[in-house]
Amino acid sequence: MRFSQRLVALSAYIEPGAFSGERLFEVVLANGEKYRSLAPRQFCWNYQEKLLREDEPTAKIEGMIAARIVDYIEGSQVLVEVPDGEIIAVDQESIKSRPTSIRPPIQESRQYVPV
Repeated sequence: MRFSQRLVALSAYIEPGAFSGERLFEVVLANGEKYRSLAPRQFCWNYQEKLLREDEPTAKIEGMIAARIVDYIEGSQVLVEVPDGEIIAVDQESIKSRPTSIRPPIQESRQYVPV
């Protein structure tokens, strides 16, 4: 199945990162190797297909990570860009439709008063 949209999700294992706003994700590459990296929490979904909350996960879980299709290559392999900016090859079966749109947090402008 070819996806008509370029914004997709990848099946992944997700676990807490070192900082509250990041998560460690792991996906299986087309060659069977594992790729691990970091992503902002807002680019991750849990197994219930909901964007991760600030307090989750507390341990390694099955979920999904945001990705963007770059190109289709031999057989059923697809090149995708993941949140860390890398382009990786995955099997098409690991690609899912995004369960929700992504809305990164809006940074409120703060006015600082010199002290």
